[in-house]
Amino acid sequence: MDSPLLDVSMSKSFGKIDVLRDIRFRVRPNEFLVVVGPTGCGKTTLGNILSGIDKPTSGHVRIMGEDVNPHIHNISYVLQEPSCIPWYTMMQDVTMGLEIRGVGRAEAVSRGSEVIKLVGLEGYENYYPWQISGGMKQRVAIARAYATSPDLLIMDEPFGHLDAQTRYLMQIEIMRIWEQDRKTVVFITNNIEEAVYLASRILVLTKLPATIKKEYVVDIPRPRDLTDERFLEVRAEITQQCEIVE
Repeated sequence: MDSPLLDVSMSKSFGKIDVLRDIRFRVRPNEFLVVVGPTGCGKTTLGNILSGIDKPTSGHVRIMGEDVNPHIHNISYVLQEPSCIPWYTMMQDVTMGLEIRGVGRAEAVSRGSEVIKLVGLEGYENYYPWQISGGMKQRVAIARAYATSPDLLIMDEPFGHLDAQTRYLMQIEIMRIWEQDRKTVVFITNNIEEAVYLASRILVLTKLPATIKKEYVVDIPRPRDLTDERFLEVRAEITQQCEIVE
């Protein structure tokens, strides 16, 4: 493997409960890694540790050779529930992180306009959260994450609360954005079809305490067709490995 952007070798427990056990993997720059596992297996805990919000009980998480530190490293984290600020317009919400980092207002608005266009929300800059749909709110969250040009983008089941049609459309959108921008992404999900559609590589987690059961390199050409024979073969193979009821 090329020199990794992210190097993980760790375990995590809460008291006497082992949640993540001997989790070891690396992520290359510009890779789209998907972590798939059953509900309650510790995927969100993993996301929190990768982002620096939480720390492993043992081992390490390193970005570009340094222990992860959200105050030093440029990491963005998109959660399952979009967290738009009710009294902020889309533009204010998207540029908030930039202004916290000391970026001037004019530069922040310029960058905000770029990422709002990137996620397909041009023309909605002055709308408030109560005026837009759930899918649009999640696009705002993605635009906010991209605004700071993160070295690492972590997405924790970001489409889990959306209806099936909107979820599929958002998967298409996130692929379009990734192919334009090529950020390094760790995407967490319990949906195998979503994992196969998005991933360059998939890590399959077991039930609690989670370990990495298997790794798959997804070599299906993009754009991927959910009804393609090869897609269905890979999906079936991973489903056999997963302890997930979809």
